[in-house]
Amino acid sequence: MCNEIMFHPNFWEKRQKIYLLFLQIFSMKVRWLGNSCVEILGKRHFIIDPNFLIEPQQGVEMVFVTHEHPDHFDIQKFKMLNAPLVAPYPILSMYGLEGSRAEVGKEFEGVKILESWCLKSEESVSYFYEGILHSGDSARFPEVRGVKLVFSACFPDFYEDYINAFMKIKPQMVIPFHFSEQKRYIAEEFKERLDKKRINCRILRVGETVDI
Repeated sequence: MCNEIMFHPNFWEKRQKIYLLFLQIFSMKVRWLGNSCVEILGKRHFIIDPNFLIEPQQGVEMVFVTHEHPDHFDIQKFKMLNAPLVAPYPILSMYGLEGSRAEVGKEFEGVKILESWCLKSEESVSYFYEGILHSGDSARFPEVRGVKLVFSACFPDFYEDYINAFMKIKPQMVIPFHFSEQKRYIAEEFKERLDKKRINCRILRVGETVDI
């Protein structure tokens, strides 16, 4: 009887589907899509800061925006995703969009909204989801425990600010973003400074994925 089941034409196909579903539920992948755009793939499928250089996978469930600067939010790319929006008020007001206002202390689908200090922004927030912290352009970071992975801008003027913040929140890994391939040297210098402080840092290429 067991042999008949194992050799049934649909047995291995169903087993593979169950295995893939298991991976989706119990593991998570994070993909850098360029600029400050991050795609989270796991139990849920989220996008943060939709100004991507590489398109995300199909089926985005919710889009989050840290602040209104155009290198973080592209209206046409957002519309491509056809997903609900969580964003600070200036984004909703500027583009006349329907969505939920991102306010510190709120939580949407397990994504916690925390403080952020993005330079020259009218209103900015950070997002924290299952150990992943995304703070937009901010060189300061909210006080939060259990940070597995932090995506951080790497502007040279603020290297010391980033390092001081990481010493406090103690992330397992830092991934610099918000740099072009032509200015990859900025991220490399950033990593060198973090290495000296024994802060784990990894530089990704656009489209590259990290397992959580």
